[in-house]
Amino acid sequence: MPTEPTEAVQTAPPPTKFSLAANYDPVLVPLLAAYPIDEVYGKFPADGINGGRPRYLATPLSEVDLRRYIRLLDSHGIAFNYLLNGSCFGNREWSRSWQKRVSSLLEKLSDMGVRRLTVSTPFLLELIKRRFPEFKVRVGIYAQVDTPRRARFWEDLGADAITLESFSINRNFSRLAAIRQSVRCELQLIANHVCLMNCPLQSYHQNGFAHASDDNGNLFIDYCLLRCSRLRLTDPSQFIKSAWIRPEDLGIYEEMGYTTFKLLERGIPSSELLRRVKAYSERRFDGNLADLLLSYGFKEPLRKESHWTLRHFWKPLQLNPLRQKPLLDLARMQGMLTPLKQSPISVDTRKIPDDFLDGFRNRDCASLDCQTCGYCERIAEQAVSITPEYRTMVLDQYAKTDTLMATGELWNV
Repeated sequence: MPTEPTEAVQTAPPPTKFSLAANYDPVLVPLLAAYPIDEVYGKFPADGINGGRPRYLATPLSEVDLRRYIRLLDSHGIAFNYLLNGSCFGNREWSRSWQKRVSSLLEKLSDMGVRRLTVSTPFLLELIKRRFPEFKVRVGIYAQVDTPRRARFWEDLGADAITLESFSINRNFSRLAAIRQSVRCELQLIANHVCLMNCPLQSYHQNGFAHASDDNGNLFIDYCLLRCSRLRLTDPSQFIKSAWIRPEDLGIYEEMGYTTFKLLERGIPSSELLRRVKAYSERRFDGNLADLLLSYGFKEPLRKESHWTLRHFWKPLQLNPLRQKPLLDLARMQGMLTPLKQSPISVDTRKIPDDFLDGFRNRDCASLDCQTCGYCERIAEQAVSITPEYRTMVLDQYAKTDTLMATGELWNV
C-alpha cells in the first residue's frame, strides 16, 4: 500500500553571531555580553609561533593577564579563539625546537581553558587535530579560501570552520553560494575590512606580518599599509570598491546561509570596538562608515608597551636614525601612532544607495576594468569626502617617504 508523502523538515538557520577582535580591556567584556558575541580572538604579543600581525601592534599581555581575561569571557558566555594564523613559519615548523615549542604552547592554552584556535597552514591543522583533538580549529583568511574546491580541501583535512577570503569574494554572490553548498562546516565572513579589492599586495603583506610577528629584532616597515592608504587618498573610490559588508546588508548574507561574521580590529580602543559591535548587532549605522572600517585615526590613544617607539623603530644599526622622522611623521599624521581630534575621511552611509549590493549581482569585478565600469566611482563622488588640507599634506609626506625608501637614503645606502 502506498505511503503518504512526508513533508520535508525545515531546519531553522543558526542565529547570527560575531567573532570580535580582542583588546583585553576587562571593562569592555560585560558590555559585550548584551550582544551576540560568540568569541573574541587574539594571542600573546610573542609566543614563538608566527601570527598575523606585526609584533609592534600587539597589546601588552602576560600569561596571568590572559588567564584572567579568558575566565572573565567565560563568565559571560564568550569563548576565546587563540591565533596561530601566520602564513609562513620560515620552515622552522620542520625543526625539533619548533615542534616542542608549539606542543608546549598548546598544552598551556588547553590548561587555560582555550578550546578554539585559528590557523592558516595545513600542516599545523593536521598537527593539532592529531595531537590535541580537544581544540576546534578555524581556518583563517590568510589561507585564501575563495572557491568550493579550496573549502572542501580544508574541511576534508579536519577544519571545523573556515574564514573565507572576504577581501575578494564578499560581493561575488554566485561564488559565495557555491562555497556554502560545497561544505557542511561553519563559514565566516569578515564584515568590516577596508582592504583593496583583489589586493595585489596581499601575499607580500601577510608574509611580512608573519615574520614581523615574532621577536627576532628585525625592523618591519609596513610598506603595504602605507601603499594602500596612499592609494585610497589618491583614489577615494577605493573606499567603495573594498568589499566590506554594511550592517544593513547582513540579511542578504544570512539568506545565503552565512551567519558568522568577523569584526576587526585588534588592539583598537574599547569605544570603537563597542561601536562596531552595536552597529552590526542592530543592523544599522547612520554615521561615517570609515569609523567601522579603518584601523587607525581614532580620538583615543592605543595601548602600547613602554618605550614603544624606541623598542620597535629607533634601530640605528638598521636605519639612519636621522632619516626615520619623516616615516614616523607620516604615521602620526594619519593617526596610526597618536590620536586625531576628528576624522578627516568620511564615507557617508546615507549617500550609499539602499540597493548598493544589487549593482554587483551581475558584475564580475575580478574580470572588469574599473575604468570601463564606473559604478563605485559614481557612488564615491557622492559618499566619500576627504579634508583637502589633510589629503594634500599626507600625500606630500608620502612622496618624501617614498623617495627615502626607494633611493636607499633611509638605510644610508
